[in-house]
Amino acid sequence: MTVTTKPIHPLQPSPTRPFIAVIMSLDTYVTGTKCWFSDEKEGWVSADLTTKDIAGDGKVAMTFVDESGKDHVFTSTLAKIQESGNDILPPMRNPPLLEGTEDLTNLSYLNEPAVLSNIRTRYSQCLIYTYSGIVLIAANPFARVNLYSSDVIQAYSGRRRGEMEPHLFAIAEDAYRCMIRDEKNQTIVVSGESGAGKTVSAKFIMRYFATADDKDRGTTSSKTGMSETEEQILATNPIMEAFGNAKTTRNDNSSRFGKFTEIQFDMERNIIGAKVRTYLLERSRLVYQPENERNYHIFYQLVAGAPPSEKKHLDLQSIQQFHYLRQGGAPTINGVDDAAEFEITQHALSKIGISVQAQWDIFRLLAALLHIGNIQVTGRNDAMISEEDPSLIIATNVLGIPLSEFKKWLVRKQITTRSEKIISNLKPDQSLSVRDSVAKYIYSALFDWLVNITNSSLSSEAVASKIHSFIGVLDIYGFEHFKKNSFEQFCINYANEKLQQEFNQHVFKLEQEEYVREQIDWKFIDFSDNQPCIEMIEGKLGVLALLDEESRMPSGTDQTWCNKLFTQLATDKHKKWFAKPRFSNSAFTISHYAHDNRDTLPDELLNLLKNSDNEFLEDILMTSATLSSGGS
Repeated sequence: MTVTTKPIHPLQPSPTRPFIAVIMSLDTYVTGTKCWFSDEKEGWVSADLTTKDIAGDGKVAMTFVDESGKDHVFTSTLAKIQESGNDILPPMRNPPLLEGTEDLTNLSYLNEPAVLSNIRTRYSQCLIYTYSGIVLIAANPFARVNLYSSDVIQAYSGRRRGEMEPHLFAIAEDAYRCMIRDEKNQTIVVSGESGAGKTVSAKFIMRYFATADDKDRGTTSSKTGMSETEEQILATNPIMEAFGNAKTTRNDNSSRFGKFTEIQFDMERNIIGAKVRTYLLERSRLVYQPENERNYHIFYQLVAGAPPSEKKHLDLQSIQQFHYLRQGGAPTINGVDDAAEFEITQHALSKIGISVQAQWDIFRLLAALLHIGNIQVTGRNDAMISEEDPSLIIATNVLGIPLSEFKKWLVRKQITTRSEKIISNLKPDQSLSVRDSVAKYIYSALFDWLVNITNSSLSSEAVASKIHSFIGVLDIYGFEHFKKNSFEQFCINYANEKLQQEFNQHVFKLEQEEYVREQIDWKFIDFSDNQPCIEMIEGKLGVLALLDEESRMPSGTDQTWCNKLFTQLATDKHKKWFAKPRFSNSAFTISHYAHDNRDTLPDELLNLLKNSDNEFLEDILMTSATLSSGGS
């Protein structure tokens, strides 16, 4: 290694003198120092320092060589390094002794490549869990691993975090102990990208609470070692997955809704009940699936597993028969038997108290939705539907509504003024949208009803009076970015921005404010604060407010909404979060968002459904309406 400087006249001030702190930092870069450099193929590669040159004019040059013999040259100036707070210097690699540590806070150098290398090292050793302080990082193994057996559960029960290898069960046990010690409710947030393994992780956390053996938690009574309540809690998983999960390009069992499950405890710390809250069900998936994706699992289970007599009665011959099931071109999932999964779903429904008769009320309703999607709309200017349409006949028969009235309001609309009612014809594309809105409305109501029935089974009024504390498990889909992003993707990403803000609040803001109060000497950790982005979305003149305003206007369009967004948000204040496209055409950026947000049923169809002869349909619509208005 060489360090060179140019001679300076004794009376001439040294240009390096104001940069003493930077030079001291550079002194840590000695021959053989290992640093990380970005690489297109590997992400990051390690290289050793061979030469370092600090010139008298403040220029800095360092040369590193990686294992393949490739040179990596770093050049800058003392001034630029100081201005960056040393952040532009090559990130250092940790000594071998620390690589693979179970807690990232043990690393001497905590930078992006160091974190990635540590997790990669552990992953190669089949260690999929790593701590980062209070956070547990889980890497999806994409294979079955023997980490969740009853023996492993009992091994973590009653043990402090740190006594055992990092694990989901250690986090669950820590939450349980904190609930007891601090007398405060706890929540475990399971977050990450689609396909990261969130749903599986949430299921294993719930299983831990239901099966961990702890003398403080009372005795169990069933053959499985769990109480009836604990078995019911676990039974909610296959139900919610059947009706709320689907195959996507990223994940064969992707949750298309958010779920917050409260595990409820009494004074003796026994599990006595649970409550499920759901968020942001992806309604559009019912009527449209991108390529290589599927609708909700339950539809494929029904077509595959229904008895021959019901298949004949409901005309459920094949998946390819239905428009709502064949769009993605992925009728099956490798390694999944939909007929067998249908039996599991039925067993779980029975476990939470839904009778076989009620189950078939559900399944017949699902069949009706599939047939609604097959109702053919024809015509060039005015929409037309044949009364002989077989799917129309089956759907209205199951729904218990008059065929002629249903057909009428699928192709017509009524506008009421002060003096008269005006009926006009819909265009074919408008009629198709109304048809799909009916299906989405009913499925969403059915989903709400299922959640309500589940909660009634898991937490009765008698149980509610005994609840002393709870541990919540939040399983919500992570940030999503597809070729075609729907209104749901916007809502999902907005929710994730709020979660990220909560994380920032606890991990960065509050911790560092405490350091200030306690006068602890530390280097301030800068982080990307997403508060301005959130304000842009939810502010008085933000994205959501402008969308709601446009959706209420009969003449509102995507283009006029875009224009309002450009006027209000394409400013210096929001330039980091919002940019107007070079080509001022809404098709490049926003398509049908206003229409998706306006996804409501005409009053005529709504009244038709509410007055159905199908008592089950009437029940789920009433339940959903009550829940939407804030009832229970």
